[in-house]
Amino acid sequence: MQKTLNWIIVILVVVLLSFLGYYFYQNRSSHIETEKKFEKDEKESSFPKLNTEFNFKTLKNLNFKIKTSKKKIEIDELKNKLVFLKIFGWDCDFCKKEIPELIRLKRDLGDTFDVIAIEAQQHSKEESEKYIKEYGVNYHIVDGTEQTRFYDYLKIHYGWSGVIPLTIILGKGGNILAYEVGAKSYTLAELMKASILRDK
Repeated sequence: MQKTLNWIIVILVVVLLSFLGYYFYQNRSSHIETEKKFEKDEKESSFPKLNTEFNFKTLKNLNFKIKTSKKKIEIDELKNKLVFLKIFGWDCDFCKKEIPELIRLKRDLGDTFDVIAIEAQQHSKEESEKYIKEYGVNYHIVDGTEQTRFYDYLKIHYGWSGVIPLTIILGKGGNILAYEVGAKSYTLAELMKASILRDK
């Protein structure tokens, strides 16, 4: 009788240890999987690296492929032109003051010059099209609601605080010739002339 009781106790202890071992193993596996998932999520949500690609789609459905690297923002379709890459808003007073000058520069310089302006104040496509018609805009407007990654890129790699207007002048091969934030006392034409001298 005592021998049978001892065997029952041994079996119960073995079963109990097996359950405990299985429980701790499952718990550890689950913890490891959670860590892996967290690492993956962290990588996927990390800010854009210095060498990154972006796509700017204009309101007229043109696509511009952007490649960034140190002191360069290359636009494949505009690589032989002087380019003003702008971040602006339709409700920004300083931005509005620049629009007539951008129109004039684009008209006077023709195919040697271009402008890509990202509208950062989250206006709808219809609102932007209304403003384009009202001002007679003759350059490319991009919907800024789809460019949060590019904003993050500028904040991380160029210390942009989000102030508009932002003007980035691109020369040969996408070299960044000027990086100007906010309103300035000089005109965009003067800024361009100074930038062209730097590019020679």
